[in-house]
Amino acid sequence: MEIEIANYSASGLACSNCYYLCQRYDAERGYKPFESECWVVTHQLGGGDQTTIGARLGSTGWLTRLWRSPSGAAFVSSSTDAQVHFHHDLVGDRNAPFTKVKLGIPLNGVWGLRDGYVLAWGTTYEGTHHLYRYDGKNWNEMSAPDFEVRAIHGLEEDLLYAVGAGGGVARWDGQAWKRFPVPTDEVLNSVFVAGPDEIYATGGAGSLLEGSAHGWGKIGQAPGPAPKPLLGVAKWNKELWVAAGQAGLFKRVGTGSQLECIKPNLWATGLEAGQQLLICCRDVIASTADGQRFRGVGKDFVLTDRKSKSLGDIS
Repeated sequence: MEIEIANYSASGLACSNCYYLCQRYDAERGYKPFESECWVVTHQLGGGDQTTIGARLGSTGWLTRLWRSPSGAAFVSSSTDAQVHFHHDLVGDRNAPFTKVKLGIPLNGVWGLRDGYVLAWGTTYEGTHHLYRYDGKNWNEMSAPDFEVRAIHGLEEDLLYAVGAGGGVARWDGQAWKRFPVPTDEVLNSVFVAGPDEIYATGGAGSLLEGSAHGWGKIGQAPGPAPKPLLGVAKWNKELWVAAGQAGLFKRVGTGSQLECIKPNLWATGLEAGQQLLICCRDVIASTADGQRFRGVGKDFVLTDRKSKSLGDIS
């Protein structure tokens, strides 16, 4: 059996200070819950410019998304066990276990503004949509958009955007969700709020969208003749960056519709704009402090770290 890995959902300040998820699976069958594995991986810069890497919370269930809070807490959503897994400090208190809160529905994702404002969302098998908010002590259900949410991002409690299935886009103003029409019905898989009138989203059929408080339009398309998904978007260092999967890491040229490939060797699956631009790649975690020089760490870490373990052995 040939085993492969795929990193996803990285969150943190830079590649030397982040957490992310990694799947380990049979290359022929692809990732399948209960046959494969998911791991929470930590990268932390130590002495001598060396990065300490570790794998935690091995699961044969599907860990769908991770968010690292500014304080270093980890929130991980799970679809198969309908739980949020929480750890207050994965690096500083490695011996402490994760705590688990069962929310009762398959969870598609988790994201937060700060430790005391974290959102988790999911859709039941019957098609009802749910959204939960963590206030630092408890999880409580709140109003959800009327579509299956794939991503949420925002700047304040009254400036949040959700995107998802069927071209779904909605804004939370602190009281209610407002749905926006968009020029596509593809699944929207990432969203980035740069300001009240500057929001971006990417789609599974390759659309790059830009929105404001007044409306949305298409401003770009994934490279190549056949539609390919754009997997992430972030406004960082006054420039718009796009993760285009196997095609690489792209940047918007000025304010036009052209996307320029900056790093064709990065299989970019997600972006987070923080102290640096954090780039989640299939086999490595990368970041840049200036948009020109890039650093990557942990290449194939889980593949190497678990090579002596049979698939499904999460001990």
